[in-house]
Amino acid sequence: MIPISPDVRQLVGDWAEQVDNRSLLHEKFALPKVWGVEGGGKLDKAGRWSVLRIVTRGADLLNKDAADNKKQAQRLADRNPDKSDELLRDATVAGKMAAVAKPDAKLPAAANANATRFLADLGKSFGGRIATFEATLGARLLVNLAGGVIENAGIALDRCFGLPFIPGSAVKGIARAQALWEIHDAQGADKSRLLRLAMLLFGFGTNDIKAKGDFAWAGGASAAKTTADEIGSKDFKGCACFLPAYPTTPPTLVVDMVNPHYPDYYSGRRSQAEDNESPIPSYFQAVEAGSAFGFAVLLNRVPSLPNLTQPGLLTQAKHWLERAVTRKGVGAKTAAGYGWFELGRKEAASPSASISSSAASTTPAVPASPVDQLVALFKSLNTKDNFPAALPKMAALANDAELRRAFESLVPANERSKLRKSNPYWQAFTSGRAGADGQKILARLGLKLT
Repeated sequence: MIPISPDVRQLVGDWAEQVDNRSLLHEKFALPKVWGVEGGGKLDKAGRWSVLRIVTRGADLLNKDAADNKKQAQRLADRNPDKSDELLRDATVAGKMAAVAKPDAKLPAAANANATRFLADLGKSFGGRIATFEATLGARLLVNLAGGVIENAGIALDRCFGLPFIPGSAVKGIARAQALWEIHDAQGADKSRLLRLAMLLFGFGTNDIKAKGDFAWAGGASAAKTTADEIGSKDFKGCACFLPAYPTTPPTLVVDMVNPHYPDYYSGRRSQAEDNESPIPSYFQAVEAGSAFGFAVLLNRVPSLPNLTQPGLLTQAKHWLERAVTRKGVGAKTAAGYGWFELGRKEAASPSASISSSAASTTPAVPASPVDQLVALFKSLNTKDNFPAALPKMAALANDAELRRAFESLVPANERSKLRKSNPYWQAFTSGRAGADGQKILARLGLKLT
């Protein structure tokens, strides 16, 4: 049974089977490996079962574990009775863990409606100070993996609804990381402009503008100090508030795993990796691809500085956040393909038929603005073949800020860092059928080929 006090046990049951909130189950009622096992034994699968219990199809998976263990126990009953008894014990525990109360089926829809209404209410309450958008997971999402009571199997779940969400700190962190890389890759006046906006939006401390600080690395120590002097502070609270992102379509929780094939080698017990080791799988929860989340960034103030406007600050903050979720990803294991989004909302995916199957197919997202539509259509201007179609559409954007966002979204960073006449990319950009449009775009953005 799960270690809980007698009064709580009377309320929720020996195995917390009467608790229907997945957040509460995950944070307070995980099953230990060595507590309360008869004969001082160990439940090697306790972590797996605690993970399975909160995923969407957890009861089915736990009951399957119980059935498989019973079958193995029957086969070993005569040859290895001790192992058979251990498997029967595991089957009993897995069956008990599967008996957890089902959450109210209406709660996810109510939570999604709340999140959607919240985005709309923000627009009504804050007007031009708020920017919102929805984005749909294109891969599984891992948030707060290192948190929780189960090692490397944490997940951020809302306390009220038990549904996954992305904390505001994570949202701000990925937007800031995107900004730093764009500043680092920018050149000339554009670099100084982006550095100034980033320091205003995200805030900074003394360490950020020192020689090895984040903003010093991205924009140069001298430029960072000059910008801090212009702002008038070395410890500045950011002008942007990045709010938590909640699901706007029903999310599906699945179980995922990593399977280190050489545990002895990785732990230092062997000097080299060999194929005679036994893999030790590690299980964790993930949000399945197909769920949509609502993002919001709010300006809390606009400092009285020259050449600084509320729309300019807000557009840049939204731009960095959009690029962060679509290009860098959110949460853990982004380098392995987790956590990336597509702009716009898609139809919610239904729960998978198995833990390894993909989410149900979705309808195409509908980007909210002309820039989003342009980015969704062309993805990236990485070949001269799509210049004739894309450049006239870019040049037709009336707003310079929107044009800059489209330009920075579509033109690869490595090409933006090489604005030279000898570069074949820019030769194709400024010549041919759409060459006049390409020249106009560069002129409007204040960019010159050297």
